[in-house]
Amino acid sequence: MENAPRLKTVPSRIGLIAGEGNFPMLLAEAARSEGVEIITFGVNGLANEEMRRYSTAMFSLKLTEISRLFELCRQYDIRHLMMAGRVPHNILLKQISFDARIFKLLGGLANRKADTLLKAAVEEIESEGIEVLDSTLFLSSCMPEPGLLTPRVKPSDQILKDIEFGWPVARQMGGLDIGQTIAVKSGIVVGVEALEGTDGLIKRVFPLAGEGCVFVKVSKPRQDMRFDVPVIGLTTIRNLAQAGASALCITAGRSLFFDRKEAIALAEQNRICIIARPEEGPITQEMLKIR
Repeated sequence: MENAPRLKTVPSRIGLIAGEGNFPMLLAEAARSEGVEIITFGVNGLANEEMRRYSTAMFSLKLTEISRLFELCRQYDIRHLMMAGRVPHNILLKQISFDARIFKLLGGLANRKADTLLKAAVEEIESEGIEVLDSTLFLSSCMPEPGLLTPRVKPSDQILKDIEFGWPVARQMGGLDIGQTIAVKSGIVVGVEALEGTDGLIKRVFPLAGEGCVFVKVSKPRQDMRFDVPVIGLTTIRNLAQAGASALCITAGRSLFFDRKEAIALAEQNRICIIARPEEGPITQEMLKIR
C-alpha cells in the first residue's frame, strides 16, 4: 500500500489506540501542535501514563474490548482513529475479555498472525463508520530519505554485501508476517525476528554470532501504513551498541526514526553505520555520499 495522501481537512479530534513505547506520545504531540484534540485508548499494561499530558481524555482498555472502544468513540463523537506503539504479538494470549464482538471477529480468522489480526480490526472499526488513518500522518519529518544517515561511519564492502544479501530475505519474512528484521553476518542469516520484536532479536543473536552483525529492518511488501510501521529510535541504537553491531539498514520513506540526532550520535560513537535503503533498487554510491 502506498503512503496515504495528506487529508484535505485534518480532523479536529482523533482517537489514538496506544501501545507501548514513545511513538504514541510523539504522534499525539505532533497532532496537538496542529490543533488536533486527542482521545487516547491505551492498551492495558502497555500504554505510557504520560499520554495523559497530550490527551483530552485517556482510557485503559484490554486489546479485546472492542465494544467498549466503540461506546467511547460514540460518546466522544470520534470519527477518526489512529494506531501507534508496539503491541506484542502474544498479547491475545494474555488479554482476553468476554466481548461477544471480538469472539465473533477472532472466530472468523484463518490465523492469528499480526497482519491478519490488525487488518480484521481495521475492517471492524471502519464498519462502524470510523476511518483509520495513516499512523505517520503527522510525522513525515521522521521518515528518512534514501542515503547514509551516519556521515562519520561509512559502510564497508562486507556490510554492503550483507545488506544486499539480507534485504530480499527480510522482505520475504515480512511478506510471510513472521517479522520485519533479520540479523546477517558474513552472508549468513544469524537470526530472524519473531514474537520478541527487534530489540529482543538484537539481544538474542549476540551470544550466537558475537560482534559485527548487520541488522536489516524492512517495511513489509504492501505495508499498510495504518498499522505496524517499522520504528527505530534511541533504544534500538543502545541495544545495537551493546551487541557490538556494525550496521542497521531500514526502508527509506517507510520507516519512522525517532530521536534521530541523539541516536545517530550514539551510533557513530559506537562505529555503527545506519543506511536508509530504497524499497526498489540497490544502494548506490551516490546514496552514500555525505550531504
